[in-house]
Amino acid sequence: MTEQTTLLSLKTPLKQPLQSASHEMKKACRATKNQPAAQELFARWHNLRESSQRLTSLLTLYWPDPRKEGESLLVNSLANGLKDAEQVIKADNDDVAEQKAFICRVSEELVQCLGLTLMIKYKGAWSVYDPNTDGFLDGIMNSTVSEELTWVNSPHDAFGSPKSKILCASRVFTMNELKLAGLLD
Repeated sequence: MTEQTTLLSLKTPLKQPLQSASHEMKKACRATKNQPAAQELFARWHNLRESSQRLTSLLTLYWPDPRKEGESLLVNSLANGLKDAEQVIKADNDDVAEQKAFICRVSEELVQCLGLTLMIKYKGAWSVYDPNTDGFLDGIMNSTVSEELTWVNSPHDAFGSPKSKILCASRVFTMNELKLAGLLD
């Protein structure tokens, strides 16, 4: 780990444990500075609220955005998804296009999690976290098994792969949502 730049390091258990995905998502939506749009979208589309809660569980507010130093990938993903959905609904007043815009943009943002590598220390030994296959990060952070989490500026092996966006998106969105957005053939 010494040859890579450490972006963020956290000791677990956290002094303030993560709360429910719903509560943590509300914090992320407040941080987007566009909470009214989030409330409106999630009131109309419960499926997108549930998907956004899974996104919150997967990334937590802690996952750094590799493109913007000091910013949360979760907050930026939601902010950009909300912005695109809001633009579409204002322009076209098309409910399906609104959902599609949100799903597509969040999927494009989410794949950026592969731009960093998360190392998790368990019982004194470090292991690489795989956001495509390992458990949701909120569960790992709240568990008593993990000791420390460190994000390093080294891309995951799958970063840049043509299929990586759909792999990441499938952790958050249902197959029906991915199909609606045109991400599945």
